[in-house]
Amino acid sequence: MRDAEQGGSWVTALLRVVQDVVLLLKDLATDPRLPRAERVAAGLAVAYLLSPVDLVPDWIPGLGQADDAVVAVLAFRRLLNAAGYDVVYELWRGGDEGLALVLTLAGVQE
Repeated sequence: MRDAEQGGSWVTALLRVVQDVVLLLKDLATDPRLPRAERVAAGLAVAYLLSPVDLVPDWIPGLGQADDAVVAVLAFRRLLNAAGYDVVYELWRGGDEGLALVLTLAGVQE
């Protein structure tokens, strides 16, 4: 039972981080401190992540979710470079551990 509870909390934490990334991209899409092209890129990334239509269908195990992860990571890297760490940190709605995880997954060092 304990393993199932830990697994559930891990899944819940992961879903929370994914939600925080989508909210961050949405906030960056409307932040006037970013150039228009970067805001458009953020908006397109959010639209893709929320869209039921993907380049790789979600019903394909592993690969179906990989395209969403790639889009999120590429958008995050691009927007972090454009906005700067301080703006991203200011707009991040999740905890510091979640942001550290996202930075690590994106291959970015603080």
